[in-house]
Amino acid sequence: MSVSIDIDNVVKKYGDNTVIKGLSLHIRPGEFFTLLGPSGCGKTTLLRMIIGFNSIEGGTIQVDGTVINDIPVNKRNMGMVFQNYAIFPHMSVAQNVAFGLKQRNVPRDKVDGMVDEILKVVKIDHLKKRMPTQLSGGQQQRVALARAIVIHPQVLLMDEPLSNLDAKLRVEMRNAIKHIQQQIGITTVYVTHDQEEALAVSDRIAVMHDGVIQQVGSPKSIYQRPANRFVSNFIGLSNFFKATLRNEGGRPVVDFGSYREAMDNLDLSAAGKASGVQADGSAVTVAVRPEEFFIRPQDGNGMDAVVDSSVFLGIATHYFMTMADGQEVEVIKPSDTERIIPNGTAVKLGVDPARINVFNEDGTKTLIRTEGGEA
Repeated sequence: MSVSIDIDNVVKKYGDNTVIKGLSLHIRPGEFFTLLGPSGCGKTTLLRMIIGFNSIEGGTIQVDGTVINDIPVNKRNMGMVFQNYAIFPHMSVAQNVAFGLKQRNVPRDKVDGMVDEILKVVKIDHLKKRMPTQLSGGQQQRVALARAIVIHPQVLLMDEPLSNLDAKLRVEMRNAIKHIQQQIGITTVYVTHDQEEALAVSDRIAVMHDGVIQQVGSPKSIYQRPANRFVSNFIGLSNFFKATLRNEGGRPVVDFGSYREAMDNLDLSAAGKASGVQADGSAVTVAVRPEEFFIRPQDGNGMDAVVDSSVFLGIATHYFMTMADGQEVEVIKPSDTERIIPNGTAVKLGVDPARINVFNEDGTKTLIRTEGGEA
Protein backbone atom coordinates (compact mmCIF):
# COMPACT_ATOMS: atom_id res chain seq x y z
CA MET A 1 0.00 0.00 0.00
CA SER A 2 1.38 3.42 -1.01
CA VAL A 3 1.96 6.05 1.66
CA SER A 4 1.89 9.83 1.83
CA ILE A 5 4.76 12.02 3.07
CA ASP A 6 3.97 15.24 4.92
CA ILE A 7 6.81 17.68 5.53
CA ASP A 8 5.72 20.44 7.88
CA ASN A 9 7.84 23.56 8.39
CA VAL A 10 11.13 21.64 8.58
CA VAL A 11 14.38 23.43 9.31
CA LYS A 12 17.95 22.27 8.72
CA LYS A 13 20.95 24.16 10.08
CA TYR A 14 24.68 23.68 9.85
CA GLY A 15 25.99 25.88 12.65
CA ASP A 16 24.70 29.39 11.96
CA ASN A 17 23.83 28.56 8.35
CA THR A 18 20.17 27.69 7.76
CA VAL A 19 19.98 25.50 4.66
CA ILE A 20 16.28 24.53 4.80
CA LYS A 21 14.10 27.42 5.92
CA GLY A 22 10.75 26.22 7.28
CA LEU A 23 9.86 24.10 4.25
CA SER A 24 6.50 22.33 3.87
CA LEU A 25 5.38 19.76 1.28
CA HIS A 26 2.68 17.13 0.82
CA ILE A 27 3.67 14.12 -1.30
CA ARG A 28 0.77 11.95 -2.37
CA PRO A 29 0.60 8.14 -2.02
CA GLY A 30 2.22 6.38 -4.97
CA GLU A 31 3.45 9.62 -6.47
CA PHE A 32 6.69 10.17 -8.37
CA PHE A 33 7.71 13.46 -6.79
CA THR A 34 10.83 15.32 -7.87
CA LEU A 35 12.91 17.89 -6.00
CA LEU A 36 14.47 20.03 -8.71
CA GLY A 37 16.91 22.89 -8.39
CA PRO A 38 20.49 24.08 -8.91
CA SER A 39 23.42 22.73 -6.92
CA GLY A 40 23.36 23.89 -3.32
CA CYS A 41 19.63 24.64 -3.20
CA GLY A 42 18.96 22.10 -0.43
CA LYS A 43 17.28 19.29 -2.35
CA THR A 44 19.70 16.52 -1.35
CA THR A 45 19.74 17.85 2.22
CA LEU A 46 15.95 17.47 2.35
CA LEU A 47 16.15 13.95 0.90
CA ARG A 48 18.68 12.99 3.58
CA MET A 49 16.36 14.40 6.24
CA ILE A 50 13.58 12.13 4.98
CA ILE A 51 15.70 8.98 5.18
CA GLY A 52 17.35 10.03 8.48
CA PHE A 53 20.94 10.73 7.43
CA ASN A 54 20.50 14.38 8.46
CA SER A 55 19.02 15.67 11.70
CA ILE A 56 15.95 17.93 11.77
CA GLU A 57 16.29 21.20 13.70
CA GLY A 58 12.63 22.19 13.42
CA GLY A 59 9.27 20.96 12.13
CA THR A 60 8.17 17.39 11.44
CA ILE A 61 8.24 14.75 8.73
CA GLN A 62 5.40 12.22 8.69
CA VAL A 63 5.10 9.05 6.64
CA ASP A 64 1.59 7.65 6.46
CA GLY A 65 0.63 9.83 9.42
CA THR A 66 3.53 8.76 11.67
CA VAL A 67 6.15 11.32 12.71
CA ILE A 68 9.57 9.87 11.85
CA ASN A 69 11.89 12.62 13.16
CA ASP A 70 13.38 10.41 15.87
CA ILE A 71 13.07 7.02 14.17
CA PRO A 72 16.52 5.52 13.35
CA VAL A 73 17.48 5.12 9.70
CA ASN A 74 17.29 1.32 9.83
CA LYS A 75 13.74 1.46 11.19
CA ARG A 76 12.28 3.82 8.58
CA ASN A 77 11.63 1.15 5.93
CA MET A 78 12.94 3.23 3.05
CA GLY A 79 15.02 2.34 0.02
CA MET A 80 17.61 4.69 -1.43
CA VAL A 81 19.44 4.78 -4.74
CA PHE A 82 22.62 6.86 -4.65
CA GLN A 83 24.40 8.84 -7.33
CA ASN A 84 27.38 6.49 -7.28
CA TYR A 85 25.19 3.30 -7.08
CA ALA A 86 27.03 2.08 -3.91
CA ILE A 87 26.84 -1.58 -4.95
CA PHE A 88 29.34 -3.99 -3.41
CA PRO A 89 32.16 -4.84 -5.87
CA HIS A 90 32.92 -8.23 -4.26
CA MET A 91 29.33 -9.49 -4.57
CA SER A 92 27.46 -10.79 -7.60
CA VAL A 93 24.31 -9.10 -8.86
CA ALA A 94 22.12 -11.57 -6.97
CA GLN A 95 24.14 -11.19 -3.77
CA ASN A 96 23.95 -7.39 -3.96
CA VAL A 97 20.19 -7.48 -4.35
CA ALA A 98 19.80 -10.05 -1.56
CA PHE A 99 21.86 -8.01 0.90
CA GLY A 100 18.99 -5.94 2.31
CA LEU A 101 16.75 -8.98 2.63
CA LYS A 102 19.37 -10.83 4.68
CA GLN A 103 19.84 -7.78 6.88
CA ARG A 104 16.12 -7.95 7.61
CA ASN A 105 16.38 -11.66 8.44
CA VAL A 106 14.11 -12.74 5.59
CA PRO A 107 14.04 -16.58 5.55
CA ARG A 108 16.59 -18.05 3.17
CA ASP A 109 13.99 -20.05 1.28
CA LYS A 110 12.23 -16.79 0.33
CA VAL A 111 15.28 -14.68 -0.54
CA ASP A 112 16.10 -16.35 -3.87
CA GLY A 113 12.52 -16.05 -5.09
CA MET A 114 12.29 -12.38 -4.13
CA VAL A 115 15.61 -11.63 -5.81
CA ASP A 116 14.60 -13.43 -9.02
CA GLU A 117 11.28 -11.59 -9.09
CA ILE A 118 12.77 -8.10 -8.74
CA LEU A 119 15.56 -8.81 -11.23
CA LYS A 120 12.87 -9.63 -13.79
CA VAL A 121 11.10 -6.35 -13.00
CA VAL A 122 14.26 -4.33 -13.69
CA LYS A 123 15.12 -6.59 -16.65
CA ILE A 124 18.53 -7.91 -15.56
CA ASP A 125 17.56 -11.42 -14.45
CA HIS A 126 19.99 -12.80 -17.05
CA LEU A 127 22.87 -11.05 -15.26
CA LYS A 128 22.29 -12.40 -11.75
CA LYS A 129 25.63 -14.23 -11.53
CA ARG A 130 27.78 -11.43 -12.91
CA MET A 131 30.10 -9.24 -10.83
CA PRO A 132 29.73 -5.42 -10.89
CA THR A 133 32.94 -5.01 -12.91
CA GLN A 134 31.26 -6.95 -15.71
CA LEU A 135 28.30 -4.57 -15.90
CA SER A 136 27.68 -1.36 -17.82
CA GLY A 137 26.72 1.83 -15.99
CA GLY A 138 23.05 1.32 -16.82
CA GLN A 139 23.15 -2.28 -15.60
CA GLN A 140 24.80 -1.21 -12.34
CA GLN A 141 22.07 1.38 -11.86
CA ARG A 142 19.42 -1.32 -12.31
CA VAL A 143 21.16 -3.41 -9.64
CA ALA A 144 21.07 -0.46 -7.25
CA LEU A 145 17.38 0.09 -8.03
CA ALA A 146 16.55 -3.59 -7.55
CA ARG A 147 18.38 -3.66 -4.21
CA ALA A 148 16.44 -0.61 -3.03
CA ILE A 149 12.98 -1.91 -3.90
CA VAL A 150 13.33 -5.65 -3.20
CA ILE A 151 12.85 -4.96 0.52
CA HIS A 152 9.37 -3.54 -0.24
CA PRO A 153 10.06 -0.15 1.34
CA GLN A 154 7.31 2.34 2.06
CA VAL A 155 9.27 5.05 0.29
CA LEU A 156 11.88 5.01 -2.50
CA LEU A 157 14.42 7.85 -2.48
CA MET A 158 16.69 8.58 -5.44
CA ASP A 159 19.55 11.09 -5.35
CA GLU A 160 20.79 12.16 -8.82
CA PRO A 161 20.71 8.50 -9.92
CA LEU A 162 21.47 9.15 -13.60
CA SER A 163 24.17 11.82 -13.40
CA ASN A 164 27.02 9.37 -14.06
CA LEU A 165 25.51 7.98 -17.25
CA ASP A 166 26.00 9.23 -20.81
CA ALA A 167 23.20 11.18 -22.51
CA LYS A 168 21.66 8.28 -24.45
CA LEU A 169 21.73 5.94 -21.45
CA ARG A 170 20.20 8.62 -19.22
CA VAL A 171 17.15 8.77 -21.49
CA GLU A 172 16.88 4.98 -21.52
CA MET A 173 17.20 4.70 -17.75
CA ARG A 174 14.82 7.53 -16.88
CA ASN A 175 12.15 5.82 -18.97
CA ALA A 176 12.91 2.52 -17.25
CA ILE A 177 12.77 4.07 -13.76
CA LYS A 178 9.42 5.71 -14.47
CA HIS A 179 8.00 2.46 -15.83
CA ILE A 180 9.24 0.44 -12.84
CA GLN A 181 7.89 3.02 -10.38
CA GLN A 182 4.47 2.89 -12.00
CA GLN A 183 4.58 -0.91 -12.03
CA ILE A 184 5.30 -1.25 -8.30
CA GLY A 185 3.30 1.84 -7.24
CA ILE A 186 5.75 2.99 -4.58
CA THR A 187 5.87 6.59 -3.31
CA THR A 188 9.07 7.98 -4.78
CA VAL A 189 11.08 11.13 -4.04
CA TYR A 190 13.62 11.90 -6.74
CA VAL A 191 16.37 14.55 -6.67
CA THR A 192 17.88 16.05 -9.81
CA HIS A 193 19.21 19.30 -11.23
CA ASP A 194 18.34 18.19 -14.79
CA GLN A 195 15.17 19.98 -15.94
CA GLU A 196 14.45 17.68 -18.86
CA GLU A 197 14.84 14.62 -16.66
CA ALA A 198 12.41 16.08 -14.11
CA LEU A 199 9.84 16.88 -16.77
CA ALA A 200 10.12 13.37 -18.21
CA VAL A 201 9.69 11.27 -15.05
CA SER A 202 7.66 13.30 -12.55
CA ASP A 203 4.03 13.31 -11.55
CA ARG A 204 4.77 16.57 -9.75
CA ILE A 205 7.84 18.75 -9.29
CA ALA A 206 8.96 21.05 -6.49
CA VAL A 207 11.39 23.69 -7.76
CA MET A 208 13.82 24.74 -5.02
CA HIS A 209 16.11 27.74 -4.66
CA ASP A 210 18.17 28.66 -1.58
CA GLY A 211 16.30 26.18 0.62
CA VAL A 212 12.88 27.54 -0.34
CA ILE A 213 10.18 25.93 -2.51
CA GLN A 214 9.47 28.27 -5.42
CA GLN A 215 6.65 26.28 -7.02
CA VAL A 216 4.99 22.86 -6.85
CA GLY A 217 3.03 21.49 -9.78
CA SER A 218 2.79 19.08 -12.68
CA PRO A 219 5.56 19.21 -15.30
CA LYS A 220 3.11 20.89 -17.69
CA SER A 221 2.07 23.61 -15.23
CA ILE A 222 5.64 24.26 -14.07
CA TYR A 223 6.83 24.72 -17.66
CA GLN A 224 3.87 26.61 -19.08
CA ARG A 225 2.91 28.70 -16.04
CA PRO A 226 5.99 29.33 -13.88
CA ALA A 227 5.29 31.11 -10.60
CA ASN A 228 8.18 33.57 -10.94
CA ARG A 229 11.15 34.56 -13.06
CA PHE A 230 13.50 32.08 -11.36
CA VAL A 231 11.29 29.10 -12.26
CA SER A 232 10.76 30.42 -15.79
CA ASN A 233 14.50 30.74 -16.30
CA PHE A 234 15.45 27.47 -14.60
CA ILE A 235 12.89 25.25 -16.36
CA GLY A 236 13.70 25.43 -20.03
CA LEU A 237 14.76 28.66 -21.70
CA SER A 238 13.02 32.04 -21.52
CA ASN A 239 13.72 35.38 -23.17
CA PHE A 240 12.89 38.28 -20.83
CA PHE A 241 11.56 41.69 -21.85
CA LYS A 242 10.78 44.85 -19.91
CA ALA A 243 7.28 46.08 -20.74
CA THR A 244 4.47 48.26 -19.43
CA LEU A 245 0.88 47.40 -18.60
CA ARG A 246 -1.78 49.52 -20.31
CA ASN A 247 -5.54 49.73 -19.94
CA GLU A 248 -7.23 49.99 -23.30
CA GLY A 249 -11.00 50.09 -23.01
CA GLY A 250 -10.94 48.10 -19.77
CA ARG A 251 -8.71 45.43 -21.30
CA PRO A 252 -5.13 44.90 -20.03
CA VAL A 253 -2.50 45.26 -22.74
CA VAL A 254 1.24 44.56 -22.56
CA ASP A 255 3.19 47.36 -24.24
CA PHE A 256 6.66 46.34 -25.46
CA GLY A 257 7.33 49.87 -26.73
CA SER A 258 7.02 49.33 -30.45
CA TYR A 259 4.42 46.59 -30.18
CA ARG A 260 1.39 45.74 -28.02
CA GLU A 261 -0.57 42.61 -27.19
CA ALA A 262 -3.89 42.35 -25.33
CA MET A 263 -3.72 39.88 -22.43
CA ASP A 264 -7.04 38.41 -21.33
CA ASN A 265 -5.50 36.04 -18.76
CA LEU A 266 -3.87 38.61 -16.46
CA ASP A 267 -5.02 38.48 -12.84
CA LEU A 268 -4.76 42.07 -11.65
CA SER A 269 -7.40 41.67 -8.97
CA ALA A 270 -5.31 39.28 -6.84
CA ALA A 271 -1.68 38.72 -7.79
CA GLY A 272 -1.48 42.13 -9.40
CA LYS A 273 -2.62 44.09 -6.38
CA ALA A 274 -0.45 42.01 -4.08
CA SER A 275 2.52 42.95 -6.26
CA GLY A 276 1.61 46.62 -6.44
CA VAL A 277 0.78 46.30 -10.13
CA GLN A 278 -1.97 48.44 -11.62
CA ALA A 279 -3.72 47.93 -14.93
CA ASP A 280 -2.23 51.09 -16.38
CA GLY A 281 1.35 52.27 -16.36
CA SER A 282 3.00 49.59 -14.21
CA ALA A 283 6.34 48.13 -15.27
CA VAL A 284 6.31 44.35 -15.77
CA THR A 285 8.69 41.58 -16.84
CA VAL A 286 7.55 39.37 -19.72
CA ALA A 287 8.94 35.86 -20.28
CA VAL A 288 8.76 34.46 -23.80
CA ARG A 289 9.95 30.94 -24.52
CA PRO A 290 11.67 30.46 -27.90
CA GLU A 291 8.69 28.56 -29.33
CA GLU A 292 6.24 31.32 -28.30
CA PHE A 293 7.42 33.83 -30.91
CA PHE A 294 5.90 34.53 -34.31
CA ILE A 295 8.37 35.49 -37.05
CA ARG A 296 6.77 38.02 -39.36
CA PRO A 297 7.94 40.05 -42.39
CA GLN A 298 9.62 43.38 -41.74
CA ASP A 299 6.39 45.24 -42.53
CA GLY A 300 4.40 43.05 -40.07
CA ASN A 301 3.30 43.70 -36.49
CA GLY A 302 5.98 43.11 -33.89
CA MET A 303 9.36 44.07 -32.47
CA ASP A 304 12.29 44.74 -34.78
CA ALA A 305 14.93 42.00 -34.91
CA VAL A 306 17.70 40.77 -37.20
CA VAL A 307 18.63 37.12 -37.77
CA ASP A 308 22.24 36.60 -36.70
CA SER A 309 22.47 32.84 -37.25
CA SER A 310 20.44 29.66 -37.38
CA VAL A 311 20.87 26.02 -36.46
CA PHE A 312 18.89 23.34 -38.28
CA LEU A 313 18.05 20.44 -35.92
CA GLY A 314 15.71 18.43 -38.09
CA ILE A 315 12.29 18.85 -36.53
CA ALA A 316 13.00 22.48 -35.60
CA THR A 317 15.27 25.35 -36.53
CA HIS A 318 16.78 27.56 -33.84
CA TYR A 319 17.24 31.21 -34.78
CA PHE A 320 19.52 33.55 -32.86
CA MET A 321 18.48 37.17 -33.27
CA THR A 322 19.36 40.64 -32.04
CA MET A 323 16.60 43.09 -31.11
CA ALA A 324 16.71 46.80 -31.98
CA ASP A 325 17.94 47.60 -28.45
CA GLY A 326 20.78 45.06 -28.70
CA GLN A 327 19.11 42.30 -26.68
CA GLU A 328 19.88 38.81 -27.99
CA VAL A 329 17.03 36.29 -28.19
CA GLU A 330 16.52 32.72 -29.28
CA VAL A 331 13.55 31.71 -31.42
CA ILE A 332 12.54 28.14 -32.26
CA LYS A 333 10.25 27.34 -35.17
CA PRO A 334 9.25 24.06 -36.86
CA SER A 335 11.64 23.49 -39.74
CA ASP A 336 10.29 24.93 -42.98
CA THR A 337 10.48 22.62 -45.97
CA GLU A 338 11.06 25.56 -48.27
CA ARG A 339 13.88 27.60 -46.72
CA ILE A 340 15.76 28.75 -43.66
CA ILE A 341 15.66 32.50 -43.07
CA PRO A 342 19.06 33.84 -44.18
CA ASN A 343 21.46 35.52 -41.76
CA GLY A 344 21.10 39.30 -41.78
CA THR A 345 17.38 39.24 -42.56
CA ALA A 346 15.37 41.95 -40.78
CA VAL A 347 12.12 40.59 -39.32
CA LYS A 348 9.40 41.44 -36.83
CA LEU A 349 8.89 39.28 -33.76
CA GLY A 350 5.41 38.87 -32.34
CA VAL A 351 4.46 36.81 -29.30
CA ASP A 352 1.61 34.40 -28.56
CA PRO A 353 -0.40 36.20 -25.83
CA ALA A 354 -2.06 32.97 -24.68
CA ARG A 355 1.29 31.33 -23.92
CA ILE A 356 3.70 34.01 -22.67
CA ASN A 357 4.10 34.76 -18.96
CA VAL A 358 3.95 38.15 -17.28
CA PHE A 359 5.49 38.92 -13.86
CA ASN A 360 5.70 42.00 -11.69
CA GLU A 361 8.73 44.17 -12.40
CA ASP A 362 11.20 42.26 -10.21
CA GLY A 363 9.92 38.88 -11.43
CA THR A 364 8.92 37.55 -8.02
CA LYS A 365 5.21 36.97 -8.77
CA THR A 366 3.24 35.89 -11.80
CA LEU A 367 0.34 38.02 -13.00
CA ILE A 368 -1.17 35.18 -15.04
CA ARG A 369 -4.50 33.86 -13.86
CA THR A 370 -4.34 30.08 -13.34
CA GLU A 371 -7.31 27.77 -13.05
CA GLY A 372 -7.72 25.30 -10.20
CA GLY A 373 -4.54 26.11 -8.24
CA GLU A 374 -1.76 23.52 -7.99
CA ALA A 375 -1.83 20.88 -10.71
